[in-house]
Amino acid sequence: MSDTTPTSSSTGLAVIALALAFAAGSAAPAAAQTKLTVWGDTLRVKSYQAYDALKEDVELDIVTVAPEETVTKLQLALRAGSGVPDLVFISDAPNSAMLSTRRTDYLMKLEGQVDAALLADFYPNANAPCIVNGELVCLRSDLAHNLTWYDKPKMREFGYDVPQTWEDFEALGAAIAENHPGYFLGSSTDPYGLYGMIMASGCDMATPVDGEDDTLLVNLGSERCLRAAGMIDRMTANGTLIKSGPFDPEFVKQAKEGKLLLYVGPTWFGEFILKPTYKIPAGSIAAAPPPKWADEQAPVTWSFGGGGFGVYRDTENPQAAIAMLEWLTTSEANQKDAVTFPPYAPVTKLWGQKLIDDAYYADGQVFAAMEAAADYADPKYGARRFDMPSVIGKIVSPAVASGRTLVETLPALEQEIANTAQVAGYRIVRE
Repeated sequence: MSDTTPTSSSTGLAVIALALAFAAGSAAPAAAQTKLTVWGDTLRVKSYQAYDALKEDVELDIVTVAPEETVTKLQLALRAGSGVPDLVFISDAPNSAMLSTRRTDYLMKLEGQVDAALLADFYPNANAPCIVNGELVCLRSDLAHNLTWYDKPKMREFGYDVPQTWEDFEALGAAIAENHPGYFLGSSTDPYGLYGMIMASGCDMATPVDGEDDTLLVNLGSERCLRAAGMIDRMTANGTLIKSGPFDPEFVKQAKEGKLLLYVGPTWFGEFILKPTYKIPAGSIAAAPPPKWADEQAPVTWSFGGGGFGVYRDTENPQAAIAMLEWLTTSEANQKDAVTFPPYAPVTKLWGQKLIDDAYYADGQVFAAMEAAADYADPKYGARRFDMPSVIGKIVSPAVASGRTLVETLPALEQEIANTAQVAGYRIVRE
């Protein structure tokens, strides 16, 4: 009878083969991906895709939403109880107040969620527009603070110094009106420009009251408001602030003709307006920190735009959403190629190198001016449930365009601000 018992050698090989087969068939599955739904405008898609590619354990559902539709679509999603994003881009950071209401209670409170060391490295007051009733509910993606843009060769040719104070700014206007009529320094009807100049004086147009939720101080009769308004009126009268906004045809025409000598405007004004729209020749444009009032220690600078990112308060994946929020706002990988000035100081120099190297500008100091001005961001530039430039545009712009002064228009503007704020659910105090 033949021996059918396997040898020890064959037995060992069989055991090994079985073990390998078992191991192959029962290998631990790859870690499950965390799925996040993220909303943003078209400019944010590149960053979202980069994060998706970077993180193997995260899968993103990227939804493109027009900035003006974000709040409405979030309200609908919250009401339906489905399709609510884990993270959202807020195109204008003050809109964070509109996403922190009883009707649209979307945004997560970030204190204790975001790394405190990261928060400490944002520029001073960079996240002020993300604070609602004392709570941080978003992180800024970019800053759009004002600085002084000027035509360096013409200023030198005419013998003018860049104004260090608002008093100097007005004096420059008077000198231009007398010696170089036709040149100008800005607009007296543009709502954003007016907002910036008035707030730079410390005017309480709608200042959140510390310790009192949903309470705003509205007082346009103070000396701080009146001095700014008076300056604007006098410069309107002598023609150095014109009754046309920076995107209006007449303003653009005069700027293209080389008549705009200086403009106090946002960080993005050089790259996106002076260069492509006004077609100011290369080697002309320089920048400096914004003016201050002579009795102030430092300037107060306002913002024209600047967005942010927020996280859904009831997300099922808070750690993953917070990690993405931190990457979007603080990582070198994302912010070095940001569209405009990053608010997180450690990565800003990396971003600014392109401005330093850009031969378009008259010197290599444009980024230095932006960096210096970032330290002067106004803490009053906070979140509101209404749009202040729209209020200014409704009351002031047509009044000044028709020949009325800003000073005589302030009482009507104060009342309109108060009425609009009350409709939005705020309590108004006057002092």
